[in-house]
Amino acid sequence: MSLSLLIMIICFLLLMVIGLPIAYNLIVTTLVYTMVAGFDPIQMAIKMYGGMNSFSFLAVPFFVLTGQLMLRGGLLERLIKFVNAWFGRFKGAIAIVTIGASLLMGSIVGLAVASAASLGAFLIPMMKKEGYSAPFSAAVMSSASLLGPIMPPSVLMILYCTAVGKTSITGIFMAAVTPAILIALLQCMVAHRVAKKRNYASYGKTTLSEKMHATKSAIPALVLPVIILGGIFSGIFSITEASGVAVVYSAILAFFVNKSVKLKDIPDMIIEAASTSGLVLILAGAGTAMAWGIANERVMDMLIGPMSALPPWVFLLIVNIVMLICGMFMDDYASTVILAPIIGPIAWALGINPLHIGVVFCVNLVVGLATPPFGITLFVTSPVAGVKLEETVRESLPFLAVTIGVLLLITFVPQVALWLPNLMGYTG
Repeated sequence: MSLSLLIMIICFLLLMVIGLPIAYNLIVTTLVYTMVAGFDPIQMAIKMYGGMNSFSFLAVPFFVLTGQLMLRGGLLERLIKFVNAWFGRFKGAIAIVTIGASLLMGSIVGLAVASAASLGAFLIPMMKKEGYSAPFSAAVMSSASLLGPIMPPSVLMILYCTAVGKTSITGIFMAAVTPAILIALLQCMVAHRVAKKRNYASYGKTTLSEKMHATKSAIPALVLPVIILGGIFSGIFSITEASGVAVVYSAILAFFVNKSVKLKDIPDMIIEAASTSGLVLILAGAGTAMAWGIANERVMDMLIGPMSALPPWVFLLIVNIVMLICGMFMDDYASTVILAPIIGPIAWALGINPLHIGVVFCVNLVVGLATPPFGITLFVTSPVAGVKLEETVRESLPFLAVTIGVLLLITFVPQVALWLPNLMGYTG
């Protein structure tokens, strides 16, 4: 190990310990490395600009803005009534509604923490009102919020594909659909079983007329994911074009159909979209610059040699453990820009499909967000429910178990995730 690489590692760890935000940590660390290694600092600026200069990143502010329009536009209530009309007769109906709404709405919001905070503020009090225990309500929301970054469109997956290259954004979106649906179904089964055991209330049966009315009311919200994913998967428009179409469609609904969003709301929504996009861009730029430094030190050559002797399943198991831990302690975006350029090429060298390692990587990080004791969504939902963190953790364990079960399934049975992209002609 060279002196410059050693200093880079020490600087990164030291700045992390003192709590410097990860984006600034990456920038300072890379700048220190640049000076120690004797490179012209302008090289760092060039690499940062190159990391941010991606057409795909234009989709980020548009998808965030779409989520804001959907949340403020009254579409959440319609989705809840739709899910409740069809599944309200089951025990644990409102918990099932929460999971279903998180799958449908979270895929547009696209951020686990944002989903936990925004949807949780509405759904957790609703669960408590129906007689559910506060810790159980917090646990359901914490676990369901993970569906947002997994179900496409996903900002995290766009960032991953841009960080590693050689991976189709559309392909990884397709690979994420089946895991997201499986996780949602299994979480619903857990919620139903717990509710049945504790005798939580159900809403009773609804008539066909009521089902049709709720479905008709929710159609505008249900159509949006169809437009986005259908357009992307069919090749009608690119990821970025899809995000633009999504903004126009959701704006029409919010301003002219539901009339629940006013002109005065626009600045707040734009600030939210800009702040999220700025975070993604600065992390992408800083991560690219650090990856350049890592490449200069030939770290990949040092890692690929020993790793190539491992069976692929052992490597995947190691990735699962490492990424779950990183998901608990680090921001998922930061973990992606730091680790994806390292893990991706090693996996490819072992013959692992780029789409497979990509979806395993991203799902791992997301699951880490709700993994005790440091999962951030647990910290978000517990105060909303008014309970201690350890109470939420205890109730979240069954949900976490089935979620990790799906993660292990897609890790060691790749076709569970890959059948859809392979069917559409995406092989990597």
